[in-house]
Amino acid sequence: MRAARQRRRPQHRRWVLGWAFLAAARLALADPAAEESRPCDAAHPQEAKAVADVLYEKGEYQRAGECYQAAGDASAAQLAFLKAVGPNSEANARALNDQQQAAKALLAKLHSALRSGDR
Repeated sequence: MRAARQRRRPQHRRWVLGWAFLAAARLALADPAAEESRPCDAAHPQEAKAVADVLYEKGEYQRAGECYQAAGDASAAQLAFLKAVGPNSEANARALNDQQQAAKALLAKLHSALRSGDR
């Protein structure tokens, strides 16, 4: 009976470890919490252009690009989207790093739990 229990224990550990790795992988590959992006709220192209100019001056390049698109100004929209890439890339890199740290902490807790189960 004891031998059967010892054979099941490694299988159980592998199962738990497999689920933990799956959870950590999903966490690491999850999309970072993106800032809420909404299309331009302007009713007319002229109003969209004015809103886009204000957003661009504030540094909200993604939303400005959306408003420039709504206004029909493709070149200004492209420029705004290009300016948005830098800050978005930095924010995504920070979010990915945070997720990696969370995954490492989860694995450390799992290893600690498995070690305490051996005693």
